[in-house]
Amino acid sequence: MKDFCRSCHSRDVIETLALGPQPASNRFLVSPGELCDKHPLNFGYCQGCGLAQLLNPAPSASIRSPHIWLSYNEPESHLDHLVEILSTEFVSAHSAKIRGLTYKDDTTLERLKRLGFSNPERLDIVHDLCIRDPSAGLETIQSSLTSPTAQKIISEKGTADLLIVRHLLEHAHSPIELLRACQTLTAAGGVMVFEVPDARKMLTGGDHCFLWEEHIVYFTADTLRRFFEQAGLSDVEVRVYSYAMEDSLVAIVRNTTSETQEAHPAPEETSILLEFTDSFDARSRKVRNHLQALSAQGKSVAMFGAGHLSLKFINFYELAPYIQCVIDDNPHKQGLFMCGSGLPIVPSSCLETYQIDLCILGLNLESERKVCEAKADYIQRGGKFLSAFSASSKSIDSELSNA
Repeated sequence: MKDFCRSCHSRDVIETLALGPQPASNRFLVSPGELCDKHPLNFGYCQGCGLAQLLNPAPSASIRSPHIWLSYNEPESHLDHLVEILSTEFVSAHSAKIRGLTYKDDTTLERLKRLGFSNPERLDIVHDLCIRDPSAGLETIQSSLTSPTAQKIISEKGTADLLIVRHLLEHAHSPIELLRACQTLTAAGGVMVFEVPDARKMLTGGDHCFLWEEHIVYFTADTLRRFFEQAGLSDVEVRVYSYAMEDSLVAIVRNTTSETQEAHPAPEETSILLEFTDSFDARSRKVRNHLQALSAQGKSVAMFGAGHLSLKFINFYELAPYIQCVIDDNPHKQGLFMCGSGLPIVPSSCLETYQIDLCILGLNLESERKVCEAKADYIQRGGKFLSAFSASSKSIDSELSNA
């Protein structure tokens, strides 16, 4: 099956992994038998430009969260270094007009303000983008920020010398349209800063549960640079900020257009994408067989973290029959059930009361460390923590070699 590329618009996108109908990760059930809406989750890549992406993604309105208490955190320890570079190399005048697009940009704007910049501001989601739903998130902002909307904004507020766009581009159903809107919001010759998650570790590690209905495109450093160059922006600097589980990519882009450049993926890029999708069946089978063997021995298994990574890990690999519960200490989630599996969400005290033998961690590595420290007594009594992710030193992969 072929689809059009969300970057270069060619018809060279091929489907490499069809995961079937999947529920939105921000839904929870009030009873285990409750039905939930699903949409096919299909992954592939463009043979022309190499960009990995979802095919026929779920409409934005269908994945909007119904819960105002649900939030997502991104790594930010690199922001001090980033704002230092921006302030010394790109916007030295403290009177420069600096604008962020979403709440994801607040911490960057605050850092710039502390450095003496007088005009950092963020778009108002109601006034500027006409979004009034209090639960609307990035999935709604990306669809609302079009070139006509950008024209309306600059007619009232003018263009920015520096535009901050953190963790929005990967949510865009039409990343080119979002880029054009950002160019409209930025003065000619001004600077746009885009930050996206780096998909390379996900791909090389075979972490399929990172595929998410809210992330439409999956950039690496090469495909991110290629995205801007194909759009006619050649003054691009891409920086990779390393984190244990998922690196952050930052592209600093000058708003000066040139001729569009055609580029094709290197054979290594294509090989990584194909290995990622080809590894799905084997890893799914190994994880499932391992948990099935534990169940046959009378051992109990739980998942820690009722977020989108855990939900995908359970649903993609069809692990629900071998997992007793999902642990999460967020009081909003407790007493609810996971979509797709119907597994109950319980507090971490249930590690002991449910006599859990193995707890699979679906958390980022910093949270993983904190949980292991806080639950040292569980480990001392013979309980075991393993991570769902290949990047962790506790990865479940270490126990799958003979599964």
